[in-house]
Amino acid sequence: MRVRVSAVYEQSGEILCMKYVYGGKEVFALPGGGVDKDVPFHDAIRDEWKEELGVKVEVGDVIMLGEAPGDKRHPQTLHVIFWATSVHGTPKVRADNTRSLDIDWVPVNNLKDCPLYPDVGKQLYEYFQSENRRSIEFIKNCMERGYW
Repeated sequence: MRVRVSAVYEQSGEILCMKYVYGGKEVFALPGGGVDKDVPFHDAIRDEWKEELGVKVEVGDVIMLGEAPGDKRHPQTLHVIFWATSVHGTPKVRADNTRSLDIDWVPVNNLKDCPLYPDVGKQLYEYFQSENRRSIEFIKNCMERGYW
């Protein structure tokens, strides 16, 4: 199973996305990427944002988990979506590190119909509409006291 981490950063009612064109259609992605062996999730997100957008990101708790079933072209993938609590710098696509064409600020109100990767636009829209935004605590080391 592949694991992909990403982070949602909201500012003024819009979320930061990376813009791609697939099959002649604009598609948006939550910034992030696959996790290499032995790389902590938060480090993977920070590295992806630095390499692809040229910014430093502060990562909070998990807001969503999702599974994408595998097929002949793509492996089964676990998507772990975190909250980005702050961004330092101005996000700008670094073409030498991504195939993204640009960044785009997608209005929260458009998320439910937005072609978003992973396909969680509807759930993100509902998350932002909720007065009780719940997150899942991320435990950075759940074996801190060792293995039994």
